[in-house]
Amino acid sequence: MLIDLLDRLEWYRDTHPLWQSVIDILDRSLPYDDPDGEHFIDTVRYQVETYRTTERGSEAVAEENRLLVLLEGEELFSLSEGEEVMLSTVFTEGLFIYLRKGERYKSRQTYSQEKIVRRVVFFLP
Repeated sequence: MLIDLLDRLEWYRDTHPLWQSVIDILDRSLPYDDPDGEHFIDTVRYQVETYRTTERGSEAVAEENRLLVLLEGEELFSLSEGEEVMLSTVFTEGLFIYLRKGERYKSRQTYSQEKIVRRVVFFLP
């Protein structure tokens, strides 16, 4: 997992062949204007979603490499191995998280009170 400021996204251009395409999409602000749902631009597939955080959150395993960007709101985000939490952070606007295929994570979790969150997930096979 990689977490950093969205302003530094270009620093990681060599991370994945589609990275520059994702930068171009974000520079054009497309996910900010797109409705919720799945979208395709050139060879990049991404999903815009709006949800309410909860105390419990939800656990998942990245089925492919993923780049997550919060468009609005904040949530508690953690990376785990089995039952052990390896890293926990407050994921807010202005940050991105890159997950590699197979990484187990927990998101959609509140750390204080429920909030409405809007994010985009870029799928990078």
